[in-house]
Amino acid sequence: MKHYFYLILLATALISCTSKPKKEDIAKLNGYWEIEKVEFPDGNKKEYKVNEFIELISIKENKGIRQKVAPQLDGSFLKGTLEDKIRVVDSADCYYLKTNSKFTKWEEKILSVSDGSFVLENEAKIVYHFKKFVPYDKRK
Repeated sequence: MKHYFYLILLATALISCTSKPKKEDIAKLNGYWEIEKVEFPDGNKKEYKVNEFIELISIKENKGIRQKVAPQLDGSFLKGTLEDKIRVVDSADCYYLKTNSKFTKWEEKILSVSDGSFVLENEAKIVYHFKKFVPYDKRK
């Protein structure tokens, strides 16, 4: 019986987050982000060299918005009228980004966050890698 308990404990630890981002790192999600690559559960990958649209994320006190915007050559952004509401939720030792749009809602596990990148995993185990957007007028 004791071994059974340890086996369940080990399984639970493996299912939960492997390395939870720090609470203070969640603020690093604020800003403009472009998708860099997507990894599918079957091992396939898709890399993005150019993005027509990028994501604006603005979070304060674990609530905020997520919006698709179109970067312009002069460094400005064209914003659409739709803003998705987001919440950061600390659950089972993981942080989740819960998004509610006008048409649907979904949840993504925050796998990592740094100053220049972050990684999300959706419910279908598809992993999205984002990098900080550098405006076109600032690129070398």
